[in-house]
Amino acid sequence: MTEQKIYYKKVRDLGGIFSATFGFIKQNFKPLYGSLLFFAGPFLLVAAAISANAFGAGLSMGRIFKGGLGSLYAEFLVPYLITICVLFVGITIYNVILNKNIIESEKLQSQEPLTINHSINNFFSDFWRVLTNTLLLIFIFIIFFIILALIFGAIYALAGGGAGNNTAVIVLMVLFVILLFAFMLIFGPIISFVLIAAIFVCQKDRIPIFAAIKKVFYYLKGNFWNTWVVIMVGFLTYFIMTFVVQIPMLILTLITTFSRLKVSGGYNFEDQNTSLIMVIVVSICSLLSYGVRVIFNLIVTYQYTSLEEKKEGISIIEKINQI
Repeated sequence: MTEQKIYYKKVRDLGGIFSATFGFIKQNFKPLYGSLLFFAGPFLLVAAAISANAFGAGLSMGRIFKGGLGSLYAEFLVPYLITICVLFVGITIYNVILNKNIIESEKLQSQEPLTINHSINNFFSDFWRVLTNTLLLIFIFIIFFIILALIFGAIYALAGGGAGNNTAVIVLMVLFVILLFAFMLIFGPIISFVLIAAIFVCQKDRIPIFAAIKKVFYYLKGNFWNTWVVIMVGFLTYFIMTFVVQIPMLILTLITTFSRLKVSGGYNFEDQNTSLIMVIVVSICSLLSYGVRVIFNLIVTYQYTSLEEKKEGISIIEKINQI
């Protein structure tokens, strides 16, 4: 018996979303992960290798103490700036290719297979759209956090932070941490949902990012807690699976760290070259983590398309038109 093809134009509950997520991966495993590995993999691998090498240097602060700020710049700032740039391009390609697989699969007939060639259909057009809109979104977020920091700084000053009023400052900090934790617990999953879904909508509907965000909020209205539960369960699943694939890297990191401790208990600041094994393990674990992230992105996408279908009934209208 042929397995029914997964389409996103369908209203689904939590179980249906998870079934669709793993069903889509099962049906399209080779073209999905093949295209991700071929197009985004090289950028993600380079970023992971540079990051692993810089991390190894981070365990050898002795060289930086000897070299001063020049050594700090060479050892940390330059590698991490390069890593951020390469990683940003890699993640953008990753998002474009993943969304491309979902979008193109929807256009295929039930017996028509998804291939890697579907991923390159109008690829550069989608890439530049997602890249520029993501940069715009990041710029807005930077401005937001700067304003937030200025507001917090003003409150800190009014509380007597610079006049030795330690009690008021401690109370303020504790209150801030509690409010921040509560905010992230309630709104963190929703923010993740909105951002990931907006990138998908931006690419699918070929609209600017803020129009996409507005559209996501339109379908989210009245479905806040339902979406919160789905995304929270999806995030916990993603977190556990990511932790599992990161175990080899964590073990190697612990071994590397403790092997640099002197017998007397002091830390060996000398001879701190990053091993090739460390770079390889970090790179492989990073790729596996991005492979696991596919699950979370699909959960977000199917939750959004479920909300869209629930309100618009697009698939029902299409079936009526076909009759």
